[in-house]
Amino acid sequence: MEISHTYTILDEGEFPNTAIWSEGREDVLDSVRDVYWPPRNDEFLVYPEENENGVNPITEQFEANLDKKSNWESTGRKWLSGLLEERGILDETLEKMGEYYDDPLDFLSSPWFDAMKEVEMEREQGLIVAEWETGNISSSHRSLNRITLGLMSGIIHGGLIVLPNRDLYYYLTDRIGNYRELVPYFVIWESLAHEVENGIIEVVVVEHDGVSDSVPPIGKLTDGMSDRKVDKNAAIGTTDGDEQAGLEEY
Repeated sequence: MEISHTYTILDEGEFPNTAIWSEGREDVLDSVRDVYWPPRNDEFLVYPEENENGVNPITEQFEANLDKKSNWESTGRKWLSGLLEERGILDETLEKMGEYYDDPLDFLSSPWFDAMKEVEMEREQGLIVAEWETGNISSSHRSLNRITLGLMSGIIHGGLIVLPNRDLYYYLTDRIGNYRELVPYFVIWESLAHEVENGIIEVVVVEHDGVSDSVPPIGKLTDGMSDRKVDKNAAIGTTDGDEQAGLEEY
């Protein structure tokens, strides 16, 4: 898959200039570039029909790629509260988030992102997180809201969100989150820079290598309303039922 360009929404403090961020960021970009369609192909090709291709199989590839990187872990769409508890930093996080919420545990009790990497900056623990958007445009807003709140509270140091550009979006599930629809609202998150002491949010905009009517459409779950339930026993890049038809030759 090709990276069209990147866009930095927030860039505050020293963390964006550290080797920790540079290495984490490059891990994410490499994992994006190593997404192919069909699986085991040497490039990312889409079936050339409007709204005909899904996104979950390619996101699963991305998660698997990033899971192989040092200190990265795909979340399996687990609740963030559980992930933090496993790492012994839930209580500290609840204290930080308590400034913004009466019940921060309830707010953290949902899946926030696809993958995370625990890092330390000046003896303070935090996270680099990555999210490949597969829901509708409202889901994209929620993802950026969550990462921004994570930066404001100090539990997240760096966040990357992956979105398709206009050309790729044409071929994907209708109403899926995309760069063109989200970019007019970046000014809202940018206006919160004064609330962030140390952190960065970057949008990674992706596009396909080409189109081909000889490749199968990428399998779908739902139209712009992904449930993101990843079956860890399923092969990367596959879907159930009729959507799997035509993949065997690849």
